[in-house]
Amino acid sequence: MAGVTDTKTELENLHIYTSNLRKASDLLRTYDIMGVIEPINKYAIPTYFMNSFEKASKVLTEINSPNLKLLVDLYHLQHISGNVTKTLEEKKNLIGHFQIAQAPNRNEPDTLGELNYSYVFQKLEDFGYDDWIGCEYKPKTSTIEGLDWISKFNYSL
Repeated sequence: MAGVTDTKTELENLHIYTSNLRKASDLLRTYDIMGVIEPINKYAIPTYFMNSFEKASKVLTEINSPNLKLLVDLYHLQHISGNVTKTLEEKKNLIGHFQIAQAPNRNEPDTLGELNYSYVFQKLEDFGYDDWIGCEYKPKTSTIEGLDWISKFNYSL
């Protein structure tokens, strides 16, 4: 995690963060591991440093490591900026992993909310994303019942 900011300036924090990620990307490359950075919305963690997909994109572009990618948590993306389709199109070459949850309440993707996951899943397929999708949500009832959405969207575990 990027951590929360302290009394340093945005520029100082960015320098420290980027410097640390450069070192991490060298280790990731050595062991052939992909690392990801995740922007988190200011409502979840008010002073979290990596709170913007634009900032994350700039950092990843500057470091330019094939072993360091963007984690797009669609719940956070919706809270940070909305414009899900536009952001996915613009960032698709930087993306290494997705996490899903319905906004605004962080429940299952088939619950009532701001995101149309039938559309989102189709966009991911259109972009050629065929890797794992992480689920980071709070089941409305139980974990087992909370997995019913998987078959509704024609996916399997």
